[in-house]
Amino acid sequence: MLNQRRDRVVGTIALLVVGTTAALVGCAGGVTVTDDGATVIVTDAGFLTGDEASIQGMISITEAGCVGITDTQGGTYPAVWPRGTSLVGDSEIAIDIPDVGIKRLGDEVNGAGGYYEIGTWSVLAEVAERCHWDGEVIGVRLD
Repeated sequence: MLNQRRDRVVGTIALLVVGTTAALVGCAGGVTVTDDGATVIVTDAGFLTGDEASIQGMISITEAGCVGITDTQGGTYPAVWPRGTSLVGDSEIAIDIPDVGIKRLGDEVNGAGGYYEIGTWSVLAEVAERCHWDGEVIGVRLD
């Protein structure tokens, strides 16, 4: 009986260690910054790991030309878009989001994610530089 309990405790600890390690590996990811000259888009490269804050707003452009989100409180932030999101090459700014489709400036977006302070995430240093930004960035998943 004691051996079964000990084995169960050891197994539980092993699962916790594996789960924690997997979560930390997810945090080690980064972002990809793509600049077409006038417009900058930031996409996930392993940075977004599962935050569940409700993200609602409109697709917008920051003063420095980064594709972002204007949230329901009226604040505009650069955004980290889902992996595979790309700029659409036409006369008006639009992005193609995998499994969602093409969204244009002013279109609504609803998803999950979080607000990330640039200064506390080293992977966001290039976002700070390219977007001339020192505040929060919105990371959004639109699954």
